[in-house]
Amino acid sequence: MFKSIFGRMFWTYAILLLLVHTTISLSMTMLLTKFNERKQVELVASVAQTIEYWTSELQVTQTDAKSAQAYERMLYGWSRLISADITVVSLDGDIFESTCGISSIPDSMQENLNNDYITLKKSDFGNFYEHDVLTISFPIHYKDNKIGTILFNLGLPELRRTVMELLFMFIISSLIAITFAFVLVYIQAKKISAPIVSMNNAARKIAAGNFSERVQVTTNDEIGQLASTFNFMASSIEKSEQNRQRFISDVSHELRTPMTSISGFVQGMLDGTITDEERGDYLKIVLDESTRLTKLVNDMLEMSKMQSDNFKLDITPFDINELICTCIISLEKRIDDKGLDVNVDFRPDKLITLGDKYQIQRVILNLLDNAVKFSHTGTSINISTWIADGKAHIAVCDTGDIVDDSDLKHLFDRFYKTDMSREKDRTGAGLGLSLVQNIIRLHNQIITASCVPDENGKTGTTTFEFTLEVK
Repeated sequence: MFKSIFGRMFWTYAILLLLVHTTISLSMTMLLTKFNERKQVELVASVAQTIEYWTSELQVTQTDAKSAQAYERMLYGWSRLISADITVVSLDGDIFESTCGISSIPDSMQENLNNDYITLKKSDFGNFYEHDVLTISFPIHYKDNKIGTILFNLGLPELRRTVMELLFMFIISSLIAITFAFVLVYIQAKKISAPIVSMNNAARKIAAGNFSERVQVTTNDEIGQLASTFNFMASSIEKSEQNRQRFISDVSHELRTPMTSISGFVQGMLDGTITDEERGDYLKIVLDESTRLTKLVNDMLEMSKMQSDNFKLDITPFDINELICTCIISLEKRIDDKGLDVNVDFRPDKLITLGDKYQIQRVILNLLDNAVKFSHTGTSINISTWIADGKAHIAVCDTGDIVDDSDLKHLFDRFYKTDMSREKDRTGAGLGLSLVQNIIRLHNQIITASCVPDENGKTGTTTFEFTLEVK
C-alpha cells in the first residue's frame, strides 16, 4: 500500500481526511451538546420568569381554587411547549404544583432548592425517571425574598436526539465533501505519480541502451521541470553515446590506416617485395606514419587531461603580438614553400594578455598550421589583434575553398574532417581544432569560425577568432 508514491500520497491524504473528519465530528458533538444545553437554559429561563410572575400572582396573592386551576393549566401548557416536566417547590420542600405527578422532592435535589441561583444537574431524579434527565433549577422571588424553586426536568435522550440529528446532517454533508475530496486526491496523486512512473520506465529503457526514450512534459510545475530536465539529461546521454561511438569508430579508423601502412611496408621489406633501392623511401613513409600515430595519441592524451578536474592553467601576463610573431617564424619554411604572404595588423603594437602562454601558443600554431594547410597557393594569411568590449580579440584569416555552414558547425568536433580537408590533407586526425576549443574554454573565453565567399564564388575567406583577457 505504501510502496509506491501514488499509494503513499493517496493513503496519507485519505487518512488525514478521515482524522480531520473524526476530530471535527467529535468536536461538533461536544459543541452542539453544549450549544443545545445553553439554548435550553435560555428558553427555560424565559419561561421561568413567566412562571415566577404567575406563581406570585396565583399561588401567593390568590389562593382560591379557580386560581390554582388556572395555574395548573399554565404549567402544563409551558411543559408541552418546552418539552420539559415542571415542578414548583416551596422553601420547605412542599410541592406547589408538578406536571409529572411527583409527590416529593428527592434528597439528592435538596441542595438545588437551597441555592439562590440557576443550577444544572444530570440524574434520574431519585429513580423517578427510567433515564437521566437534565434538571435546571430557578429560584422564585417575591418582593425580593426567595419563596421557592422551579425545577425543569429535560429528557437527555430528547436533547441527544436533537444533537444527533444535527450531527447526522453534518456527517452526511461532510461525507459527500470527503467523497469529492477522495476523488480529487486520487486524481492529483495519479497526476503527480504518473510522470515519475513514466520517468522511471524511461530510465530503465535508457539503462538498457534505448537512448532515444523520452517522457512527455504536460505541466510547468516542479514535476514538469523534472521531466524536462530528465529529457535534457537523456538527450545529453544520447549525444554522449553517439560521440563515444563515433569517437571509437574514428579512433579505430585513424589508427588502422597508419598501422596498416606500416605493417604492409615492413612486410614488403622483409619478404623482398620492396627492393633495397626503394627501402629508404618506404622507411620515410613508415616514419611519417609513426609520427602521425604518436601525434594522434599525444593529442588524445592531452584532450583527456584537459577534460579532467585536475588540469590547471599557468596564468601569466604576456604579449600576444610577440607570441604570434614567434609562431609565424616557426612556420616560415612551410609558408615560403607554398608562396603565401603573411599580413599582420596589431592594434596596439604591444598587447598584454592574461593566459597560459604555452597553451595559447598551441592555439596559435594550430590555427596558423590550418591556415597554411588549406590556403590556396599564392594567397595571403591575415592575422590581426585588437581590443573590444574589454577583451583582446585575435583573428586568423586564410583564403581557400569555401567551408559550408554545415561543416562550420562541426569544425571543433573531435575527429571531424570536411571533405575538402580529406582531399587536401590526410596527415591530420581532426583533433587540432577540438584541442584549440578546449584550451579557449579553459580560459573562459570563446572561439568562433566563419567563412565569407569571395566575389568569384569559388573561394572564400575563412576566419578563426578567439578572445583573451586583457591585463
